[in-house]
Amino acid sequence: MAIEKVSLVYIEGSLRKVNKTLKKCCESGCFHMNPPPDTSRNELAAKNLKDKGLYERMIKRARAIADNLGVKLDEDAPFDDIEYNVGADFKKYLDELDKQQAGLYEEQMRINSEIRSKGAIYHNLLGFSGFDADFAELLACKYLKPRFGRIPNGSIRKLDFYSEKTFFFYPFEKKENYTWCLYITTSAEVNNIDFLFGSLGFERSVLPDYLKGSTEEAARKLLSDMDDDLVKLGEVEEKLKEIADRESEKLSKVYAKLISLNSSYELRANVTVFDNSFHFSGYIPSKEAKHFTEMINSVGDVTVNIRDVTSDDKAPVRLKNNWLFRPFEMFVKMYGLPAANGMDPTPLVAITYMLLYGMMFGDLGQGLCIMILGIILTKVTKAGLAPIIARIGLSSALFGILYGSVFGNEDIIEPFFRFPQIYELFGYTEPPHDVFKASNMFLILALIVGICLILATMIVNIVVSLRMGDLDAGIFGASGICGFVFYASLIAGLGCSIALGIQIMTPVYIICLIVLPLALIFFKEPLLHAMENRGMKPVKGAKNAGNIDTGLKAKLAKMQEGGGTGEKKSVGMFIIEGFIDLFEICLTYLSNTMSYLRIGGFVLSHAGLMLVFSIIADMFDGAGSVVVLIFGNIFVTGFEGFIVGIQVLRLEFYELFSRFFKGGGIPFKSVSTNTKVQV
Repeated sequence: MAIEKVSLVYIEGSLRKVNKTLKKCCESGCFHMNPPPDTSRNELAAKNLKDKGLYERMIKRARAIADNLGVKLDEDAPFDDIEYNVGADFKKYLDELDKQQAGLYEEQMRINSEIRSKGAIYHNLLGFSGFDADFAELLACKYLKPRFGRIPNGSIRKLDFYSEKTFFFYPFEKKENYTWCLYITTSAEVNNIDFLFGSLGFERSVLPDYLKGSTEEAARKLLSDMDDDLVKLGEVEEKLKEIADRESEKLSKVYAKLISLNSSYELRANVTVFDNSFHFSGYIPSKEAKHFTEMINSVGDVTVNIRDVTSDDKAPVRLKNNWLFRPFEMFVKMYGLPAANGMDPTPLVAITYMLLYGMMFGDLGQGLCIMILGIILTKVTKAGLAPIIARIGLSSALFGILYGSVFGNEDIIEPFFRFPQIYELFGYTEPPHDVFKASNMFLILALIVGICLILATMIVNIVVSLRMGDLDAGIFGASGICGFVFYASLIAGLGCSIALGIQIMTPVYIICLIVLPLALIFFKEPLLHAMENRGMKPVKGAKNAGNIDTGLKAKLAKMQEGGGTGEKKSVGMFIIEGFIDLFEICLTYLSNTMSYLRIGGFVLSHAGLMLVFSIIADMFDGAGSVVVLIFGNIFVTGFEGFIVGIQVLRLEFYELFSRFFKGGGIPFKSVSTNTKVQV
C-alpha cells in the first residue's frame, strides 16, 4: 500500500536492432519511456530519430481507398502474412489498387450526380403539366427568352399593375402557396423583366436545352435516361464490389500493419542515435527488473543498465494498493499524484473517507441500499465511483447499527448513546430518548474525531517532510514538530481542565510546550539560516543528496534576498510578519478543528429529515403512509447521501490533504497501453 518502487533503465545497442528492442519494451507491459535529450546544441554527432509520421500519408490513402470501395478497415487485423516492410512496398500496392478502383469510383460519382440532376429536372417538369409546345424549339428561340419556375400566389395579382411591360405570363399547376408558371419576354427586355419577377418572389427552374417535346414527352425521356443510368451504375458498383471482395481482407491487413509501423515510429522519435547505435531510457517497476532484462537481452547486441531510483523526483509514479483501498486512488489522482519520493495517501484517504461518511450518514437500511447500488453499478458499469459507493454504503450501514437507525427508525435497534457507560460518561443522568437529546454528545465526539485526524495528519506530514529533507515543513511548519507539540499540548491542557477538572497547564507546561514551539515557529527563518551555515545535513531518512534539500535552499535564498525583493528584511518587518504568521496559524488550528463539527451536524440533519417525513406519513392512513415513507427514504438516501459525499471529500482535500500532501508526481504510462510495434 504505497508508491511502487521503480528503477531507471538505460538501453543501448546496434541501430539495426532498434525496432526489435522497442517491440520487446512494449511486450513487457511495464516500460515507461522517457523523452529524448535535446541534441540540437551538442557538439557530438548525436541526433534524435525523427521518423514520426512516416506512414501517416499512406494510412490516410488506405482509408480513402477503403471508403471508395465500401470496405470497413480493422486496425487490429492480423498481418503476419503481409510481407511488405518498407514504404516502397506499401506504396506500390496502394498505387495498383488505386489504379483499379479510381476510374470506377469517379464513374460511379458521375453517374450518381447525373441521376440526381435528372431527378430534380423531372420533379420540376411535373409542375409544368399541360405544356404542349416543344421545349427544344422554345429554348432555342433567338429573340424570345422563356423562363420556367414558380411564383407566390399573392404575387400573381400584382402582375396586373405591369400590363404595359413586354412579357407574356402563363400559369400551370397551382399549389397551396405558389403556382408553377412560364413567362416569355424579348431578348432586349429580359434583364428588366427578370428583375421585376425576381422582386415578386419568382423562383426560376433552369431546364436543360436537351429537353425535347411536350412536358409528358420530356418526362418520359428523362425517366428512360435515368433507367439507363441506373443500369450503368449497377455495372460500375458490381465491378467495385468485385474489387472490394477480392482486396478487402488484404487491404485491412495492410492498413493494420501501417498503423503498427507508424506507432513504432512514434516510439522511435524518443530514441537518440549516435555512431550507428541507439540509446533511450525509461522506468520499470523494480520487481520486473529481472524479467525485463531477460526480454531485452533476447534481442541480442543490446545492453541494459538498471539503476535504483532514490532521490529522483522526476520518476513516474504508480500507486499500489489492495482491493479495499484501490478505488480511492481516484480521489488522490483528482488532487494530484504524490511525488516519487513522497507517500501514497490512498490508505489514509480510504479509511478516513469511509469513517467520516459512515459517521455523517449512519443508517442501516439506507446504507445497505447504497451498498447494493454500488455493487450493481460495479458489475454493469466501469465507473470509478461505483466501488467507492459500495464501500461507503457498508460504512453507513455499520454506523447505522451503532446509531440504532434503520430507515430513520431508532426503536428497532438500541443505539449506543442509550447505554449507561456512554451517556453517563458525557454527563447525562438518564438515557437520551433520541439523537436530538444527545446532540451535545455527537458534537463533542465530532470534535474529538477531528482533533485525532488533525494530529494524525500532522504526524504523517512530519514523517514525509523529514524523509524528503524538507526541514521547514517537517520541524518548524504549522503541521511540523513544533506545530504538533503546540496543538497537542494546548488540546490536552484544555481537555483535562474542562472535561476532567485536572489542571495540568502549569507555568512550566505552558512555557515548554506552548510558548516554546510558537517561538521556534516565529524564529524559523534565522534558525534555518543558522542550520545551513553550519552545514547541517538533511534529517535522517531524507534521501536527497547534498547538505540541505533543494526546497530549503530556495527558501533560504529567498530569505537572504528579503523575500525576493533584493533588500534585506528589517527587524520591524520580521517581527510584523512573524506575528501575522503566528496569528494565521492559530486561526487555522481553530477553524480546522471547528470544521469537524459538521460531522455531528449531519448526524442531526439526517435524523431531522427522517423525522419530517415520519410526521408527514402520520397524516395519512394505510398505503398513503407507506408511500410517503418510501419516497422520504429515497429522497434522503439520494439527496443527503450525495451532499455528505461532497462534504467528506471537502474535508479530505482541505483539512487532511493540505497538511501533508506533496504533489507533483508524473503518472506511470506503459508504452504497451497505447502502442504497437512491428519488426
